Amino acid sequence: MSSKHSILRGGATLGFGQAVSQVCSFTRSIIVARLISPNDFGIAATFAMTFYLVELMSNLGMENLLIQAEDGNEPRFQGTVHLLLVLRGSINAACIFLLAGPMSSLFGAPEARWAFRCLALTPFIRGLNHLDTVRFQREMRFKPAVAVDAASSIVVTLLALPICLWRRDYSAMLWILVLQAAASRIGSNVAADRPYRWAWDAAIARRVLTFGWPLLINGLLMYIILQGDRFVIGAAKRLFAHSTYTLTDLGIYSVAFALTMAPASMVGGISTSLFLPMLSKVQSSLREFEKRYAYCTQAISMVAALIAIPFMVAGGWFVILIYGVKYALAASFIGWLAAMWALRMVRAAPTVAAMALGDTRNAMISNIARTVALAGVLLAAATGGGLVWIAVSGFVGELLALGVCVGRLQREHGVSARPFLRPVAISAIGMVLAAIMAVSVTPHLGWFLSFCVAAGLMLLQFLIMLLAFPSLRKQLGQMTSKSQVALDGEEVPA
Repeated sequence: MSSKHSILRGGATLGFGQAVSQVCSFTRSIIVARLISPNDFGIAATFAMTFYLVELMSNLGMENLLIQAEDGNEPRFQGTVHLLLVLRGSINAACIFLLAGPMSSLFGAPEARWAFRCLALTPFIRGLNHLDTVRFQREMRFKPAVAVDAASSIVVTLLALPICLWRRDYSAMLWILVLQAAASRIGSNVAADRPYRWAWDAAIARRVLTFGWPLLINGLLMYIILQGDRFVIGAAKRLFAHSTYTLTDLGIYSVAFALTMAPASMVGGISTSLFLPMLSKVQSSLREFEKRYAYCTQAISMVAALIAIPFMVAGGWFVILIYGVKYALAASFIGWLAAMWALRMVRAAPTVAAMALGDTRNAMISNIARTVALAGVLLAAATGGGLVWIAVSGFVGELLALGVCVGRLQREHGVSARPFLRPVAISAIGMVLAAIMAVSVTPHLGWFLSFCVAAGLMLLQFLIMLLAFPSLRKQLGQMTSKSQVALDGEEVPA
């Protein structure tokens, strides 16, 4: 199989896996939110925040090194990484168990201390995962890893409803997290070729630490970006005397965050998988690179606008119809969250472009700029501002990060910002029009007419993008009529 076929097939496989995982995660959040109170959903959200805190702050990228290292296929290398993963999982489990009391008190839920302690099972189980599904990716074999992730997600999603009907409180999310870790552990062992083994090699361990320490910094940045606002909402009453946020507010904010994040995360993962090989192939030719970079930006800008517009116009109705009227307050800020995620999707284009040129620092530097939003979040919490200001702070942070990312790509690598700015500007105009409609028109309409307005704006945005960019129109025509993509001037079957 040619490398082009491998790239396209691998991208399609990864895209399918991410789609299944996101759909399952979204479905579970709906089930849990529907069957428990917003206050309990807020407590449930603190479980995920606590788990991801210890996971991201201890992430050494061992799985990535297993793929990247020349000797990563050796059993001794894999066995050493297995042992290090067990140590990491055990340390994380101990940290969660010991911090159960302080964390439950910080979030104002001392009654959930036992649940935080049980949460320690999750990192411990994950630390026992078999890494053969990761090792297979050295040969572009993505199907085993995707099959394990998809199967475990589907199984746990099917169990989510009976678990919620059984518990009817925040503990339902706890058991869902533990079961997903267990399903992943079992699946990774079933899909493996080699027996699960531990080994020890001090030289390999040192390489893991050398490779992974920068990722610890990026892990902290990612936590601040993806979890920081919700962490502040959950802990605001213990941190600030004038804060009015409650766990109910955290629950409402979390459902809106999850609703807007799901499609954005899926699009971001797929675009990285597909754009990176496309741009990497022409990194030695600036002219051809900018041509492909322009197409990537056009495609992602159009998709970002088409995803954001319905949430901006009718996001409140989406929340009510999907999660229930008890989360109706989300209508006041979900549009800002949608716009924030649209900017993050668009940032994938310059981020991947920099990566294709061998620059991995661009993402880290722009993420540092993104953390400025935390200052706005803290200010809103300290002064008793509404949840809308939390969402606005995230939007401003993403806007700043996008500017840093595009500017650095032009300054460091000579890639003009012009191919990026035009499609982004057209998408921005569509989203501004959606915001105007959301403020002046849709508040007076029911859900059906609001959805009609959103659909009309999406169609208008789609047609304008196709008229403005002939190359995008050509590529979409090829994909829909022939199921092919153009790569290096050749048509390659998808």
